[in-house]
Amino acid sequence: MNTSDLINKDIEAILQIEYQDITQVVKDYQDVPISEEDQEALYAYNLLYMNIHSLSEQEYLDAFNQLGEKYPNYGLAGENDHRRTIAELERLKQAFSQLCLQTEQGQYLLQLKLRSIDLDIQVYRKLMQLPITPAIQAEIDLLESDSYKLIDEIEAILIQYVDE
Repeated sequence: MNTSDLINKDIEAILQIEYQDITQVVKDYQDVPISEEDQEALYAYNLLYMNIHSLSEQEYLDAFNQLGEKYPNYGLAGENDHRRTIAELERLKQAFSQLCLQTEQGQYLLQLKLRSIDLDIQVYRKLMQLPITPAIQAEIDLLESDSYKLIDEIEAILIQYVDE
């Protein structure tokens, strides 16, 4: 098997873990009642996330802020929601940590994913520090920006190998 095939197998393994995690999250939330407005907001946010690859960081932030203005109550999570999200991210991190990848490229991609998850966990921990002061918000913004840069790098790697 050549290196390109091995890299693709590593990428497939990473994407399979993500798919399994998303499937589990959907299953976990399946029985949670949701209002019509929240369904509309969820659909709008999902569209934004699906198109994240085609947006610059500023375009993404602008669109995210517009959705926040349109749906001001959507996503206002309580401490328990943040704890649950952190637990979900920890579960994903654990699943990724158990992967045995065969190539340096696959291992590098996995490390980027793990760093991104760590940044997301830090964001949710900061969000639990109430009240959110301007200093805490600045820290959150910096963490989110760093995470976005990692996502850009991850996407650049994935595009490179998907196109082969």
